[in-house]
Amino acid sequence: MRGRTPLAGFAAIGAVAVAIFVVRLTGLPNLMENEYRLGAYVLDVLQHGNWLCPQDSLGNTDKPPMLAWLAALASLPVGRVTLLTLYLPSALATLAIAWLVAATGSARFGARAGFLAGLAYLLSDVGAHQVATARWDGLFALTVTIAALLAFRAWESGGGWTWFWLAAAAATLTKGPLGVLLAAFGLAALVWERRSGHATRLAGSHALGVALFLVVTVGWFVLAYRRVGPHLVTNMVGDEFIGNMTEHHVAYRFWKPLGDFLANFAPWSVATCVALYRVTAHPAPRDGVRRFERFLACWFLGGLLLFCVSPHNQARLMYPMIPAAALLAGRELDRLSARLSDRTLTAVAGGAVAAALAIFVFEYHRLEAREHGVRETVALERLAADVRTTLGDDVPVTYVDGTPFAFQLLMNTMRPTVSYETAAELLRRNDAVVVAVENPARLRRVLGTAPAVHELARATDGSTVYLHVVGNRPRAERPDAATVGIGRMVVTLHGVRLGPTSDDGLVLYKGLHAGNAVVENDSTGARRVAVAIGAGPGTSTVLEPGATWRIDVP
Repeated sequence: MRGRTPLAGFAAIGAVAVAIFVVRLTGLPNLMENEYRLGAYVLDVLQHGNWLCPQDSLGNTDKPPMLAWLAALASLPVGRVTLLTLYLPSALATLAIAWLVAATGSARFGARAGFLAGLAYLLSDVGAHQVATARWDGLFALTVTIAALLAFRAWESGGGWTWFWLAAAAATLTKGPLGVLLAAFGLAALVWERRSGHATRLAGSHALGVALFLVVTVGWFVLAYRRVGPHLVTNMVGDEFIGNMTEHHVAYRFWKPLGDFLANFAPWSVATCVALYRVTAHPAPRDGVRRFERFLACWFLGGLLLFCVSPHNQARLMYPMIPAAALLAGRELDRLSARLSDRTLTAVAGGAVAAALAIFVFEYHRLEAREHGVRETVALERLAADVRTTLGDDVPVTYVDGTPFAFQLLMNTMRPTVSYETAAELLRRNDAVVVAVENPARLRRVLGTAPAVHELARATDGSTVYLHVVGNRPRAERPDAATVGIGRMVVTLHGVRLGPTSDDGLVLYKGLHAGNAVVENDSTGARRVAVAIGAGPGTSTVLEPGATWRIDVP
């Protein structure tokens, strides 16, 4: 604020961001939204080493890899995916945006306006939701914000466009090429300036920046295409990019994004609206301030209009425009609080923080208990804990089609599922088999009269059963020999532990004594199967339908 070092304001904003993150992280979990999807990307990196083009449990890649890379780096020290490692990139991105908003506001409008802008950004539903999200929007908002501010700096200084294009490349690798457009919307203020009699132009060369942008983005896409093939184009370009632009909703409403903004950035959205009127009706006399105000207005309104006309306009898509709204709101809040002393304003800000944290605690620790996804997640957490306690952390569970991937995430596995018919065949075998199944009645119908299937555990919230764990043994205990289905492979383990698996490969770990594993091709065609023992080099062989391969583990 006026007489206080900006570092104190930045420290306060950091403390608020940490407090909100703690509230969210300790709140009720929900792995049924997008956590399971991002978690699959991260497990693909950790367990299969697929850094170039992470895929989900169905083999799809519909988002660029930046968020998965960062979440995987956060997960590497612990070797598994947790809520902390999933949310940490978005939490750090949210904190970075708040600091960036505060620093930019302080430089352009004054320290008090910058502090209030950064605080407003955090103390809203947008900030609270974004700080712990497993979606791409939080990190995307940061990369777009950096690119937008670099665009304004290049406009103002007449050069430096290379940095803008590098930031735009980061945005593209986060969520796609829309980031370039969102970051450039603010430059429409150039026309506004000219029409108001303040002639200006965009100077500087874009050649190097555009070249680097293409090398980074197109270069990654080409390498990913070589790995994945046409499926990448179908997923990322067809289903995700074009599909979202052309999707049709019966309930589509042009004004929905405006309502989302007013509600989700409340109460500060009111200050943004007042600021937008003031920028239009009473522009600042100083060239630099006026240009930046208009740049922010065009950045925000351009994105708002884009999503108003787009059929794909979920509320979270507005996140990249909220930093502009926060900067405008901070300027207006500074005007409204001009007569308040620093001590009074500090007290008011402290009260706002306390009130917001209380609301967030109630929402994320109490109110969301009614959400179906939360109830299912809590039930699956208890089930995973029961299974690990009884059979160990590396239990060879066979997952039947329809099993929520959230359960695999909790079990730290990314194992291809099997059909009900395959699960029934496995349960008829002599070796111990443990199966996770959503519909045990259907499994029993496929099995027929024999053999008996025993329920070992279930995920339930007391009224609804979400998942069953069944087996061909009456008790849940770790067997000496176990059989597991992995897609179209059947693996029988004798004294060895099963590690990461994929459609055509698996990793085995040594047990206390020498053992072996037998891999069977359960598909109708020949297939190459790769097996590695621990971190050692893998070996592979081609198995004909029904053929087996024994791997000794000394």
